[in-house]
Amino acid sequence: MKKFKQITLAIATFLSVALLAGCNIGGPKTPSQGDENWVDYTASTAVRLSLDYKDRDFYKDGIGQVKLYQCIDGDTAHFTPLVTTTSRLNIKSRYYGIDTPESTGRIQPWGGPASKFNAAKLKLANENGTIVVSTAQENYGSPQYDSTGERFVSLIWIHESKKDAPFNELYLLNLAIVQEGYSWVKNVQDMPSYADTFYAAETQAKNYKLRLFSGVPEDDFPTGDYVNTSLLDLKVATENYIKDKNYQSPLDGTKVRIRGTVAGYSNGTMYLQSYFEESDSEEIRVEGKGSKGGEYSSMIVFCGMSSVPSKYRKINTFIQLCVFAKYSENFGFQLTGAEGHFPIVESEATDEDCKILIKAEENVGEQSLHMIEYKAAELSEIAKNGSFECLNCAIKVTDPVECNYFRINTAGTEITLGFKDCDFDAYITFSYAGDPSKKFEYWNTEEQFVGKKFLLSGIYTYHTYNDKTSYQIIFNDASGLEWVQE
Repeated sequence: MKKFKQITLAIATFLSVALLAGCNIGGPKTPSQGDENWVDYTASTAVRLSLDYKDRDFYKDGIGQVKLYQCIDGDTAHFTPLVTTTSRLNIKSRYYGIDTPESTGRIQPWGGPASKFNAAKLKLANENGTIVVSTAQENYGSPQYDSTGERFVSLIWIHESKKDAPFNELYLLNLAIVQEGYSWVKNVQDMPSYADTFYAAETQAKNYKLRLFSGVPEDDFPTGDYVNTSLLDLKVATENYIKDKNYQSPLDGTKVRIRGTVAGYSNGTMYLQSYFEESDSEEIRVEGKGSKGGEYSSMIVFCGMSSVPSKYRKINTFIQLCVFAKYSENFGFQLTGAEGHFPIVESEATDEDCKILIKAEENVGEQSLHMIEYKAAELSEIAKNGSFECLNCAIKVTDPVECNYFRINTAGTEITLGFKDCDFDAYITFSYAGDPSKKFEYWNTEEQFVGKKFLLSGIYTYHTYNDKTSYQIIFNDASGLEWVQE
């Protein structure tokens, strides 16, 4: 076996030498220290950006310089175009040619480290160097959305230390992720000239037994039994993270079992809510600082992109979930890893799958969902002060608010609304027919929303960008946004 490995490495080295041009660029070279067989495939002339990005508009030319907006996981990130005359909306990129282990809706070994590696490289290039996004095409031309209608299959070119670096000095982050053993190669047929180099980098990572090819799970991967915890424990951790980004929760990175009532479900995210009496609140909170009369606690559960059967996400259903408690730089403290744990046939469920404890129509006791009501000015004050009393909970704004801001994404699938004299906004992820008499006439223009008044009900939640926390209402369906005709 040792002789076979040496031969394999020698062949990989020979192939790579034919590809390399001795250029002084490339990605990480950690395993190469003291090892003459290690090849830096990111320096290959076979995988090099051949199109100049200067003054190019990604939405028109398929290539453009960007700033990092948000790193999602090991093979997905969102970027803001620096030069554009067509659209200033963020570019949602699914990385071409790679498939890293999951670290969001589903949790797999090495998914977390892959996400951290991707984020570290992007942040370094964003702060000190250059990031260019291109689509899988060798000529300038309008990019095409992938099958989701929202993302672009992208090549991410970076230089970590030079601002506005020449295009031929950038290296391909996609390839570096494979080279370091954080990803498998997948779907490289659109750029056949790149395929051999991608597969050679993957083979080398396997031969060196790097990361996911090591045959062992990552050191910090959660193992063992699930620990019972409460939504209030998790709410406290969420509050502390919002107030202090350096806060370390003992629940972070653990496997937990929680119970709660479904308060909402939107865009692959479930919200679970429970009420805690004052005595329970005082026991959980530091120094007995419980809310007078008790408090509501709710938590974000990211369920991934796979379909969740309606019986589990029906509002007012009391359920039990076995999930991971995890801090995300972009989404705060959340529960994740629920994808694949919503069996269609309940009799086939395992101990780790979701369990319905009380069906929605039967949940009329202490576990039934309560919608917290506020005047618009009251909720705005809560948002302005960053109060946590109804964070991630089901709320209702009892007086009409006037829309004075409208934004829609390129795919027409997401709408953000702002309201006069309000420190919160609202987020729509479905087709909205505002006029009940014209239910198939969907609203998607500024003129249809701005200047009109609405009653709001949904989940009051938050999002963080550039260390700034903003608050918004997410609707479960069209009933949460009621047009008040005057």
